Amino acid sequence: MRYRLMDILACPICKNFPLKLYVFEEAEMKVSESPKNVCELYCSYKNISPNSMEKEALIKECEKCLSYNIKWGIILCERCGRWYPISDEIPIMLPDELRKKEEDVNFLKIFEKKIPEEILLKGKPHHL
Repeated sequence: MRYRLMDILACPICKNFPLKLYVFEEAEMKVSESPKNVCELYCSYKNISPNSMEKEALIKECEKCLSYNIKWGIILCERCGRWYPISDEIPIMLPDELRKKEEDVNFLKIFEKKIPEEILLKGKPHHL
């Protein structure tokens, strides 16, 4: 998953934006996009509004951002407490009724040391 995707993702349940990103592992990629295509609303790579940086500095950060894919991580909605895994570069943003508890719990156990306690103990729809 590209960091840039976070510029458009909202929680499928409560529609909150922006979502919080926790990256566990990145994969370096060959840059195929032009850094002039910067995020418009939210830069998850720097966890800032793109408007808070000067354009030249932002483009330099965009060059770095575009060279990585997120391989493993979690997307968190801070409003409703739901979390969504990023598994082998794919964000899995399913509604609660389509999620499998066993798969969610296994994911949490694998990355337990990297996941914030709020998700491990209180995350929705499943937690440890």
